[in-house]
Amino acid sequence: MRHQYGKGDLKMYDLSVCLAAIRKDNWLRLYNSIVESIGDYTFEIIFCGPHEEPPEQLKDFKNVKCIQDYGPPTRAQQISMQHATGRYITWTADDGWFLKDGLSNCIKMLDENEMEKKCIVTQYNEGGSDGLGDPNRGMYCMNFHNPVRSPFYPDHYVIFNSVVLPTQYFKDLGGFDCRFEACPMAFVDFGARAQLDGIHVTLTGVIFECTQFPGTSGDHAPIHHAQIDHDQPLYSRIWSSSSCLDRIKIDYNNWEQAPAIWTRRFKEQH
Repeated sequence: MRHQYGKGDLKMYDLSVCLAAIRKDNWLRLYNSIVESIGDYTFEIIFCGPHEEPPEQLKDFKNVKCIQDYGPPTRAQQISMQHATGRYITWTADDGWFLKDGLSNCIKMLDENEMEKKCIVTQYNEGGSDGLGDPNRGMYCMNFHNPVRSPFYPDHYVIFNSVVLPTQYFKDLGGFDCRFEACPMAFVDFGARAQLDGIHVTLTGVIFECTQFPGTSGDHAPIHHAQIDHDQPLYSRIWSSSSCLDRIKIDYNNWEQAPAIWTRRFKEQH
């Protein structure tokens, strides 16, 4: 981890939007979509990835942070969330955008829920169509999908692809297991651990849309190979053993054990 651009201010935001980010040309679009989605609530956005600073249009925004890191995406995602100061936190991707009033509705629902362990799991559209399909047919349930199936959680547990939850709860649970290189399997793993921990889940409608990079198209090849060759086998090993029940809470700083340079994408030393 090299540089951190933007200190922000000392206020506590309502929401911290955090992401492992490489597509700098998309950041302004994402930022503007959050403005439309969050309404009267306040937010900060924290980018972490190979870029040293945000685009010119966002440089002077106090609620924008940019952290430079060349590690795997899950490590970058965890680092970005380590710097979150909002009451609530969410993770996202820089190839997408939030829909109008979607985030404000999530925050309102969380504020109205008096439970300490709580989250909003949202649906999303990918590539112009529903990312997982009709939730009434179980498409958002983990055991509906072979790569994330496990006998150690019940069939109603849902996939944590897009989630808004209390920041402190995320950090107390240890965040993501950064042994996963790419984010998708780390998100699912966190969701399984959180649901085993008793978090109250509210599944709501679509608030986020993103593009789609099938297989190795575009700049997606490193993610594709990391997930297929490394992350899915790792997930299967973890969740096929009863020892998975002993790792609900993990060390948040486990990201420090991930490589500082992700050689699937970054071939040179920086």
